[in-house]
Amino acid sequence: MTESTQSTDGFLDAKSIRIERSEARTLTVHIAEERYEDVSVRRAFPLEMADAFIGLIGADGKEIGIIEDMASMESGSRETLEAELQRTYFLPVITDFGHLDEEFGVIHAEVETTSGPRHIEIRGIRSNIRLLSRQRALIEDTDGNRYELRDYHRLPKLTREILGL
Repeated sequence: MTESTQSTDGFLDAKSIRIERSEARTLTVHIAEERYEDVSVRRAFPLEMADAFIGLIGADGKEIGIIEDMASMESGSRETLEAELQRTYFLPVITDFGHLDEEFGVIHAEVETTSGPRHIEIRGIRSNIRLLSRQRALIEDTDGNRYELRDYHRLPKLTREILGL
């Protein structure tokens, strides 16, 4: 990798990166004269800073570098990267709770999400409902699916009590 595309601390010059889908639908990354096939992406801070500090990982498992901020990328590359991050970090937001009850320590809930209606089961609320901030929470169901609650204070009091919020 040339010095102009990657600094000594591993950060890449976002303006010099071109990202596209290959015919096999994998990510191809072009950085200056170099081309990387079958690249995967990882967020350093997936919940706090979703559009910053994006790691590019080569097919060999080695880090290519880190994009400090996606905002300065060329629009087509940024859109491709955003789509891949969306696919990798599928995290629907719970917008509403319907029926909610608890039986034998398992919470059963009918919820509306940004990806449509879901039936979720939550076992062990202390370990599977994590507060992210004063208003956000992350819920993991028994199948390992994760959901975000953006403002749990808006939930009815009984719902908050059942969820331990």
